[in-house]
Amino acid sequence: MTIPRPEEGATLQGARRRPMYGPVVVGYDESAEAGSALRWAADWASARGAALVVVYAVSPPPALTWSSVSLTPTPDVLGRAAQRIAQRGADEARRRHPDLETRALGAVGSPAAELVAMSQSADLVVVGRRVSRADTSLGSVSFALGMHARCPVTVVQGSSTEEIGPGRPVVVGVDTSQPSTRALKFAASAASATGAELVVVSAWSGPRQEPWMADLWPDSRTAAARLSDGASGRAADSLQEAVLLVDGWFPDVRVVTRAPHGLAQEVLLEESEGAGLLVVGSRGQGGFAGLELGSVSRAILREADLPVAVVRDSGI
Repeated sequence: MTIPRPEEGATLQGARRRPMYGPVVVGYDESAEAGSALRWAADWASARGAALVVVYAVSPPPALTWSSVSLTPTPDVLGRAAQRIAQRGADEARRRHPDLETRALGAVGSPAAELVAMSQSADLVVVGRRVSRADTSLGSVSFALGMHARCPVTVVQGSSTEEIGPGRPVVVGVDTSQPSTRALKFAASAASATGAELVVVSAWSGPRQEPWMADLWPDSRTAAARLSDGASGRAADSLQEAVLLVDGWFPDVRVVTRAPHGLAQEVLLEESEGAGLLVVGSRGQGGFAGLELGSVSRAILREADLPVAVVRDSGI
């Protein structure tokens, strides 16, 4: 499914101005997690003057029978029910932001497939996910979007309910890859639109020095130190380049840089405590950019206690 766009001069429901950005799509199913995602997406769209598209997709159920009567609803019946649910979500978003342009779309089909299809004409797709100690898996919709969406994806999760803004920074992990640059631009745009501080993080780690190495290779400590210095220097170079890029894109954004030693996911999770949004890239050269929602991205999505945006290499 692609997002219907209004004809020239037409407006969406609740419209007051033409959007500067493409639409924001949010998956909604009336659950508490979907409600959090809806509110987050509405705030994001309102801050950018973008339209919000609220989507509820339902997979056709298996045939159900009771006595000799079939209880399986037809696609038309399912479609109308899905549209009503999506419309209730759109109405809630407008109550939160009366001037927000909204559209409700009900669909019959796989929720993941419908949202992936709509990502081709959206600027952002937002979904919610339940996080609990008993549930450490990454939901099928979140996973499919992280793998296949053609635009950035934000998974709203965790206990944090405060909005991005002053005191609630945007944190982004960078390396030297192009996807990392796209993630940086996405994060800087969020910080600029909300008045938030942008925290740019580049982790580094050197080779592990095992005790036996010194016995077999007397110069191993010196070599390891040189490699560590090189990794630390590359992280510092990445941060310097990031500051220059952000200053060119959004000179109003205050940037803080950090280059801690440690594993990428552990560093990002620690640095994002108290933040309003954590942004990671995908398909990079290691560090914070995972291949096709690799180990770093998946670990962060499983463990983070705040909204996480995954920006693929085709996202910006």
